[in-house]
Amino acid sequence: MKKQLLIIFVGLFVCSACDKDKTDKPYVPIIRCPDMTRNMDTINNYIRGNWEWVEEYRVTRTFQGWVTPNTPGENHLSLKLYGDTLQFFTNNRPDSFYNFRIRLLSDLTNYPDDSLPIIYYTSFYTGMGGGVIPIKICKNQLLMQHQYVSSIIGERLWIRK
Repeated sequence: MKKQLLIIFVGLFVCSACDKDKTDKPYVPIIRCPDMTRNMDTINNYIRGNWEWVEEYRVTRTFQGWVTPNTPGENHLSLKLYGDTLQFFTNNRPDSFYNFRIRLLSDLTNYPDDSLPIIYYTSFYTGMGGGVIPIKICKNQLLMQHQYVSSIIGERLWIRK
């Protein structure tokens, strides 16, 4: 009986040692679609639908690197765009609602050289506030370029669900 317990214990120890041999591999970013564009017609054609956040390249004073929903302290984020409504979900629970429009940044700044297409959103309930996020899109990927308007959030990639 003691021999059998010793064999089981050694077997479990060997198996657990095998699991420890798996090293954490560095994160490999998702390949961006080659036809990602800022074309307004394409954006308006593809923007509506359900999107899931998959990665962000973040640069701050204390951190530079990739952040994903699996990063400790981060949440699973999803986004639903329908009609003129934008709805955020955090961990599959409704988080916030906004009205949105796709515009050129020059519509807000009155500088003709501000040709970036943006998602411009305001509070669904009050119409107040106004978030501005430059974007690029292809059929299955949405790139929100927060780094233009935020010192904390970087370039976020969303994948169509």
